Amino acid sequence: MTKLLLYIATAFLLTVATIKAEPLLDISYDSNGAQPDYLDLDPKTGEHVMKPVPVAPLKKYKLSIVAAIDSDDTIERNDRIPEIIDANYGRSFARCKLEFFDKEGNESTFLLYGRSILRAKSIHFVSREMQNYVTVFYAPPHAETLRLTLLPKNRGLMIKKLVLEPETTEGTVNCNPDFRYGTLNLSGWNPDTEGRLYRRPDGTTVLKCGTQSGSSMFAVDDKARYSFFCKGEGYSSTDGKVTVSFYDIDGNELGYTHLFWDKDMKDGATKSEIQPLPGSKLAILKASRIILHAVKVTKD
Repeated sequence: MTKLLLYIATAFLLTVATIKAEPLLDISYDSNGAQPDYLDLDPKTGEHVMKPVPVAPLKKYKLSIVAAIDSDDTIERNDRIPEIIDANYGRSFARCKLEFFDKEGNESTFLLYGRSILRAKSIHFVSREMQNYVTVFYAPPHAETLRLTLLPKNRGLMIKKLVLEPETTEGTVNCNPDFRYGTLNLSGWNPDTEGRLYRRPDGTTVLKCGTQSGSSMFAVDDKARYSFFCKGEGYSSTDGKVTVSFYDIDGNELGYTHLFWDKDMKDGATKSEIQPLPGSKLAILKASRIILHAVKVTKD
């Protein structure tokens, strides 16, 4: 019954989204006094598959889900949960899975070196409290639809709000440029096992990159020029740095551009008029041995 109601609500909102264009999905639950103000998914149900929504290739989107879980495995009891998820890909944790499909209905992903598949990362729900989980991403080059699947994984999963929309507020080409979504949301960044998000005393969030961290892929135009703003500080005896690698549409690396050493970006630094290498359609930011405050890529 829950799955049916979720499917009907999604289909209705998809029809509305087609007319209004934005957002693509906007599902909210408000209390009427007799019912809770959230959708309570049965932990014994394997998955709740939502109706696919249309997306545009290489367009930037944001998915926000306000949710909580009923489980003993939460960050309130174990603050190393994010590291556990990184180690086993979060297979045993409640999550929302993102899957893209092309016009023939086949799975669509980013590729690295023309063969390694880079799928969109799931949102993992890790708190007993209602939290806003956010992921910002680009649709793959041949994607035409996006399907969301909610997986309780034998945990009580409560959904208060789910919004999928084109991303228009960050003001950058890359995703999650200043870690504004907090310590639960890497949202477009992939640190190594040493890396982690931290909240500073002033309330801002920073990323400890470890030996090698990378952003998600973002779209670039090889005829355009870009500015790169970086702010952060090194923490290792080995100099830290930030670079940007450029790729063709199949994920073949064309080369990279060095941006900054750690000593040059402590107070923030900008390089402008950087043109991607000929044939570039995609890029990835790479950072090592840096505590990053922000990396912002803008079109000149």
